[in-house]
Formats: sequence, C-alpha cells, structure tokens
Amino acid sequence: MDTRSDDMVSVVIPVYNMQDYLERCVYSALGQTHRNLQIILVDDGSTDQSANICERLKTEHSNVEVIHRENGGLSAARNTGLDHVRGKWIVFLDADDYLSCFFVEQNLNACLETGADLVVCRFISDFDGNTDENKFIKDLKTETITGREAAIRHFGKDAIWMNTAWGKLSRISLWNNLRFPENRINEDVFVSHQLFYESKKVVISESYLYAYYQSPESIMRKPFTVKRLDVVDAWREGVIFFEKTGDRELFDIARRVYCNRLFDAHGICKKLLPDDRETHIKLRNKAVDIYREIRTIRSYADLSPVKFITYRLKQFIGRYFPSAYAALFLRSRLYI
Repeated sequence: MDTRSDDMVSVVIPVYNMQDYLERCVYSALGQTHRNLQIILVDDGSTDQSANICERLKTEHSNVEVIHRENGGLSAARNTGLDHVRGKWIVFLDADDYLSCFFVEQNLNACLETGADLVVCRFISDFDGNTDENKFIKDLKTETITGREAAIRHFGKDAIWMNTAWGKLSRISLWNNLRFPENRINEDVFVSHQLFYESKKVVISESYLYAYYQSPESIMRKPFTVKRLDVVDAWREGVIFFEKTGDRELFDIARRVYCNRLFDAHGICKKLLPDDRETHIKLRNKAVDIYREIRTIRSYADLSPVKFITYRLKQFIGRYFPSAYAALFLRSRLYI
C-alpha cells in the first residue's frame, strides 16, 4: 500500500468579517505536523480588518495564498477556493474554527494506509475559545467502510457530524464535478450524500481533531428565520440524487429521512414562527404527501426491527398527531 506522507494538502478557509478569530484559525493550519500545505484564504468581501490580516499572513508565510472577491456567501467562497486548489487532498476550515496540530497528519495517514478517498473525524464544540491542544483527542479507533455504507450512516444518527463540509479530509478528485450550492445555508447537507456515495472507501475516525467554535455571530445562534428551511431542501436533494442513481435502498432511506425532517420543520416553525401560517401549511402538506409515499415501504434494510417500528410509529404520530409529535421529539430543538 502506498503510504507516502508528502502529498500536498490544500486547506480552504472562507473569510468574511472574522478579524477576531482569523489568526487563531490560520495559525492552527500553519502549525500542522504535516508540512506540505497550501493554505487558501478566500476573502469574501470583508468590511472589517479581515482582508488586511489575510494580506499580512500571506506576506509572512510562503504557503498562504489570498483571493479577494465580492461578497457572495460561504458556498461561493468555498467554490472559489476549490478552483485554486493545487493539492491532492482538501480540507475545509471555517475562519472561526481551528484544528488540532495532528488533524492533517493523522487523517491523511488513515486515508493512505487504507486506500480511502475520504476521512471524517469527530469535533469538539468550543464556547470559550480555549485553544489548548490537550483538549483534542487523537489516535482513537477508526473504521473503514464503503462510500455507500457511509452515505447510509449520513442519513442516520451520525448525520450531525457527518454532513458538515469541515472535519473531513478528502481527495480533490471527488470535487471534480461537485460544488456547493450558492445563496443557500446548510450548504454542506446539499453535497455530503454525494461526496460519500462517490467515495470508494471512507474512514470513520473517533478522534476529536476539529474545534467548532460557537461564536455569537454564527448562523445557528441567530434568531430562527424561514431561511433556515434551506436544510429541508438539502435533504430533498438526497432523494433526487438517489432516485437518479437507481439505488433503491438509499432512495427509500432518503425519502424516510426527508419525511421526518418535514415533520420536524413543521413543528419547529409552529413554535418559533407562530404567525407564519403559510409556511406551516406548506410544510404540513409536503410532509403528508411524502408520508403517503413511504407508507408503501415494507422494510428498512438499514434498521433493526425495533428501529423500524420506532420510525413507523414516529411518522404515524407526525401525520395524525402533530402536537404530540412536537412534544415527544422536538422539545427544545432549534435545528432541523
């Protein structure tokens, strides 16, 4: 097995008004134990000092490149970065997050040792900005599975950490015909199912090597708006994709999850957007329509008998008892 460790890895960092966090982020990339790095800072029309910080970092470090562009959003910035990648591998890093110094080395070695196209690791949630390396946990167990198996897991309980753009190292070839949808939020969910499915092998790592900083400015900590419903369309993209591939099992799995997300969205919107009856009705009608379709599915090959019954019961409650559904399954949830 080819285990060369000198492959160039490109780190794409989209930057928009992140002057308070940018240096911490970039220095975590510069401090990697794997040294052959291309660090691409995409300044997405920042109006604070971020652009100047980018330029200074480029001057101080020969492997830092800066691209300035008009503001187009996170997806547009990531896509711009993709167009300038020179490495064999790519890592997406958000400008308010940061990496363990072992992130690239450990994940790259995992891919090279197994012949995998992609590795996904765990992340820690950081609320205080403490960058102590000791809070990361490396060298935990890994599991190598097929890309198809990873796609199935992506629709299951591991979705919350598998469907992000960050926290992964992947072959750049996976992105040859894949880009993030622009002017959408939850853009990661739109592409992650395809990224997994088109991988021959995927390494699932239990190591915690990425720090997700919960900054006050993050989208998920701002008041809930209808724009957050983009994620429902993202789950629908999975249905469309697997219908086109002809993979019947994954098509059914994607439809089941899409149905649940619609019931979730309906309940959350009734709670957080109580006056938006038009949105309530639209989500409810979509959920009922997809429920009618998936009622004909007689088995879920990816579920145990107990989970199969649980899903059936959950969807039945969502269809006929929406208030009970919200009370049982949503509680304090603010995400879909």
